[in-house]
Amino acid sequence: MNQKPKSVSAARVFNARFTSTLSISLVLFLAGIMLTLGFLAGALSDHVKKNVCMSVVVDDEMELPDARMFQKKLEALPWARSVTYIDKETALKELVDALGDNPEDLLGYNPALASFEVYLNADYANTDSMAMAETYLKRFKNVQEVIYRKDLIHLVNENVKRINLILLVLAVLLTLISYSLIRNTVRLLIYSKRFLIRTMQLVGAGRGFIRKPFLIGNIWSGLIASVLAMGYLYALLLYLDSKVGGLINLLDPIMLGSIFLVVLLFGLVIMTSATWLAVNKYLRMNTNDLYYV
Repeated sequence: MNQKPKSVSAARVFNARFTSTLSISLVLFLAGIMLTLGFLAGALSDHVKKNVCMSVVVDDEMELPDARMFQKKLEALPWARSVTYIDKETALKELVDALGDNPEDLLGYNPALASFEVYLNADYANTDSMAMAETYLKRFKNVQEVIYRKDLIHLVNENVKRINLILLVLAVLLTLISYSLIRNTVRLLIYSKRFLIRTMQLVGAGRGFIRKPFLIGNIWSGLIASVLAMGYLYALLLYLDSKVGGLINLLDPIMLGSIFLVVLLFGLVIMTSATWLAVNKYLRMNTNDLYYV
């Protein structure tokens, strides 16, 4: 006779726990998306900055041995990520491809000049650092000109700052919303057990003893919700990568692991703190007040 009520009660508890865990996983999924966008913005910014190039044009007096020595000097500089030497013949081929005609046929000599393509480290791809690099390079007697797109560098850095500010504001708002939603979900779960908490107090159970099963249960829920959120996020990244090739390559394994770790810790910390606060609320209330909350 008692089996049916018990089974119905167990089913209700399971359904409530399942629904809350699923809801929390979706909230953590949104938080994970926001975090991933932040990492992607940073990775994309570094990728763009690493492709910023300064062309160091040298005169015809620089012979090949001198050019090799100068290249080694450039490669030793802290702001140089890689250096490529382009000789006069290669420069002429690039000029022919760009113009469609060979200027050597008209002029009778090769007007192109040799140059060094200096690709910068991401930290130095800004107008101030590049201006200092330009001043330094122009001290060498064989350097005729240093060419780079100042307007493009300024535009890239301004856009990166703007995107980072927007993502920071969204991240703060989403964190507050996520905490509020998860806390309310946990409070609703514990609200249904408020009389059980009071009964345990009346029979002499200590506060730590009462909190323990709620904390353990909700920590497990937070762990499962975090794992589900990671699964959703990884599936989304795989889908987007199939549509936009190379997206996952922007996130190295360390970045991806950091995102998953933050989602896990975020879920566990919020679940633990929300459970602690909710249980303490009902532990401080008397029996009459429990009917009016």
